[in-house]
Amino acid sequence: MLCLILYSAIVTPQTKPMRVLVIDDDPMSRDLLAVLLQAEGYKVECAESGDDAITQIRHSGTSPGLVLADTQMPGLTGARLASELRRVCPPETLLLAMSGSHSPEQVISHFDGFLLKPFSMEQISAALEAHNPVSGKTKARATRERWTVVRGPAGRSPANARLISIASTSMQPESSRGARSQPPLVTSMETSSAGLPVLNEDIYQRLAATMPAPQLRQLYQMCVNDVRTRIASMRRLAEAHDGAAFEREAHSIKGGCGMLGAAELHRIAAELEANGLETIISEGVQSVNSLDELTSACDRLERILGSRA
Repeated sequence: MLCLILYSAIVTPQTKPMRVLVIDDDPMSRDLLAVLLQAEGYKVECAESGDDAITQIRHSGTSPGLVLADTQMPGLTGARLASELRRVCPPETLLLAMSGSHSPEQVISHFDGFLLKPFSMEQISAALEAHNPVSGKTKARATRERWTVVRGPAGRSPANARLISIASTSMQPESSRGARSQPPLVTSMETSSAGLPVLNEDIYQRLAATMPAPQLRQLYQMCVNDVRTRIASMRRLAEAHDGAAFEREAHSIKGGCGMLGAAELHRIAAELEANGLETIISEGVQSVNSLDELTSACDRLERILGSRA
């Protein structure tokens, strides 16, 4: 796994790092999150399913301080997963649900918070800070509170939640209502055929500050290779008219590319997921054209990265 390859090159802090458990059925998402978290000094473990995560925790000598669980997985997930995690983890463990799409409130309300992909490592730090007991409150009271960590206009929080709006270096601008002012994001000079940025320069520079250049290039190349593999799969799914699987692949591309600031790939994948295969076909637009756009976006991103080698 890439996370194991990169970890040896990352300098961790002298203090004992917090253990983080990443639960996601998508290998690309797991590896990407592991690398980003390790670069921040966390000790990361991964699980490919909710059942796998519960087994790991039960057989481990210590519990994770933070659990990041995707809400769109087969098997044990959502509210049931949150319930099982609370059985095997101590009250101080922070449970955060995550997804590339807004999840139902009845699902995320069982967690301590929700992260909408793409999210930043700063958001995770803010969630951990919010989870710690504050002055004037007992620890028991503080750990019973629930937080919903959101990016931009995420709507209302559940009735039993305390809403914390955290700014991030996301693909979309924050809502102007109630949002703190943020400096404008700098994007790469090269643009797509539609005149839109290929790479979010702000996110790229943040990542460049956390790891050596060779590892950063390897991280982006892993993402591009994953997208190309998924494009080939999506072509087969389009021919088979398997819309559900087609949208899942687009969803995975959107999440991974968003975390890395691959803005053009993120945008195209989001459109493919939102429109759906059947809508694309019914409107007379050949899905292969959109997939060709994804391939061209991979080429443009590789050119940008190659110029920085």
